[in-house]
Amino acid sequence: MTADNEPKSLSEITSDLGLNMSDVAMFSGLDESTVSRLWDNSAWLDRISGRSLQSLISSIPGIAEYSMAHSLRRRRDALVGDLHDEGLAVNLRALRESTVPQQHLLNALEAALHIVRGNATQRVSSYIARFWGRDQDRALEALYSLDSEQGLLDNPNRLFESSVELAPRLNRKTYSFHSILALNILTHQVSKVTGALSTELEPPVPGRQSAFMMRGVVMGSLIGSNDLDLAERYRRELERTPVYAALEEWSFPTYTRDGRISSDFTLPNSLLLRNTAREVLREIESYNDAYLYYLVSTYIPLALQRDATFGGRLGDLARALEKRGAGVGDKRIRDACGALVKQIRGMA
Repeated sequence: MTADNEPKSLSEITSDLGLNMSDVAMFSGLDESTVSRLWDNSAWLDRISGRSLQSLISSIPGIAEYSMAHSLRRRRDALVGDLHDEGLAVNLRALRESTVPQQHLLNALEAALHIVRGNATQRVSSYIARFWGRDQDRALEALYSLDSEQGLLDNPNRLFESSVELAPRLNRKTYSFHSILALNILTHQVSKVTGALSTELEPPVPGRQSAFMMRGVVMGSLIGSNDLDLAERYRRELERTPVYAALEEWSFPTYTRDGRISSDFTLPNSLLLRNTAREVLREIESYNDAYLYYLVSTYIPLALQRDATFGGRLGDLARALEKRGAGVGDKRIRDACGALVKQIRGMA
């Protein structure tokens, strides 16, 4: 740890501003005796009350920034040490340079700690279930990534193994909304990296829990393997099994926060898919051909049934599909894009 990362006293933070103890007390409205107790103490953040800290933040430049940096650094250092004890080394450069909010990344590291320690199933599932969302998913993606530049862990193999061992415990018969979400999230992340899953994670008999788990497996595998036949099998499965279609329709709007996450996996009758449209347009441009085929053949038709305006982005959707479809080599995908564009043009 460099000198710049060492905890600083209140006097050190304010010295560059040319402020003394009386100045800080005057500007903040705090008693000088209060400021005096904190002045030369490098652990002053642990001693100050919330109201006094708010007064300092609102009146003294640099206090808010230091408070944030110090809090993040302390949590980071604790997690790095705990993960090291479990045999996982954190890639500090990737953590520092990521565009994902640091809080989400630290939450992901804590999730890794819960998983490799094999903590109580209920606690683990409750924690992991909170990663249902775009930014949270990006944090977990960095956690499980094998990329030496962007991955949060130098070698996440221990995390993969622990995740596979954890899944059967989450996949119990007793209904649990958190365990269903957590199982989907875990299987999605592992299959995204590997392109497939071991037999320990294959879905059991059909049902809401296995349907949602299957979706996590399929989405991860599509991204990881670019398997067009898998996308087609998933489409046919949704046509045969209503519960699969219902969970597919629920997933995007809740993931993007167009709809509220509900334990009964239902959506309101009236729903504007504004955030969903933004995410789907991004995925059309950035994901592989098999995933594009899934969007065109499976999800987007469901989305248009829910919101015929597609969040007010029908024109953008048609143009994005025309542009991407024109560059795809597989005729099946080109035809699917063309048919959907024709449908959208008829709706506009």
